[in-house]
Amino acid sequence: MSAKKISHSVLILIVPMLFVGCGGYTNPRSMPPATAPQLALVANSISNSISIYAVDPENGGLKAKEMVPTGGMNSKVMALEPSGRFAYVGNIGSNDISVFAIDANTGHLSMVGSPVPAGSGPRFVVVGPTGNILYAVNQQSNNITGFSINPSTGALTRLTGSVPTDEAPVELRFHPSGHFAYVANFNSGDVTVYRVDSSGALGLLGAIPGGLSPSAISMHPSGKFAYVASLASNEITNFSVDQASGALTRPAPRVTSGEGPTSITINSQGRFAYVTNAIAGSVSVFAVDSASGALTPRSTVSAGTNPVALTLDGSGRFAYVANLGSDDVTHFAVDSNTGALTPVGLPVSAGTGPAGLTLVK
Repeated sequence: MSAKKISHSVLILIVPMLFVGCGGYTNPRSMPPATAPQLALVANSISNSISIYAVDPENGGLKAKEMVPTGGMNSKVMALEPSGRFAYVGNIGSNDISVFAIDANTGHLSMVGSPVPAGSGPRFVVVGPTGNILYAVNQQSNNITGFSINPSTGALTRLTGSVPTDEAPVELRFHPSGHFAYVANFNSGDVTVYRVDSSGALGLLGAIPGGLSPSAISMHPSGKFAYVASLASNEITNFSVDQASGALTRPAPRVTSGEGPTSITINSQGRFAYVTNAIAGSVSVFAVDSASGALTPRSTVSAGTNPVALTLDGSGRFAYVANLGSDDVTHFAVDSNTGALTPVGLPVSAGTGPAGLTLVK
């Protein structure tokens, strides 16, 4: 469906609530163990809270533990420090980042200090390849700000300066090598490419068209391919990645997803891709060609209302989808041969407007 045919009222509802981080990147240098995570954390963008769940190691089921306030406004996205001891929440409405310590025994989240000022509209937060820098992608100020992470307390200290993006950046992904970074820019319709030096600093290399209203970007674990979702055209673009320069080229035609693609998640083996379709209320499953990176549609499964984020567990057996409009999380079993998703049980209630979901091992 063309951009002109998308209902204007639907886009007004969905677009401000999109652009969430959902665990779509896995570093192949350290393959995840075949064990289930201990906790699931969901950022609720309207109630400004984090829902905490215990994860059943056998069937992947979620059991609600507690809900804690974020201390910010319009809290949508989360990132974990590599050790799993600290969580960071981007608060778009208050232009800051909340820091939480995670109790290893109880799973309780305790806020560390007050929220730290970021740029304007921190739409996405992610810990970089060095493990000691948090990057905030600021959609309204069109830049990326960096913060050093205190390894003992998890506290953030803002680094000097910022790195420019194009218009309305929404998501940042690092190449598995750690040498390059890629940002999808919603308003300018492109992807900006950066070199990452040994200190974690980003240097702009250039930009390439990324489709109409890019809403998400994901890297293949091999580092050979990148995928960009176009919200306005309901398409996914496959890019080949030059391993030496980080440059992107588009070798194949775009493929169609469901209406309103909002996130792309590649499984750790690189065999399957999962796209949440916020307007269609579904998840599209694609097979990934290992040689070309091309996506072949496999199946589509219904989720809740306005699914915006999907996370796979480390074992690859389960998937979880945050449904913005129905205030819940859908749990799926994953078929290891076909990638197909099968709903397990009933959706689990979250706070109001669940928009970001991450798992703590």
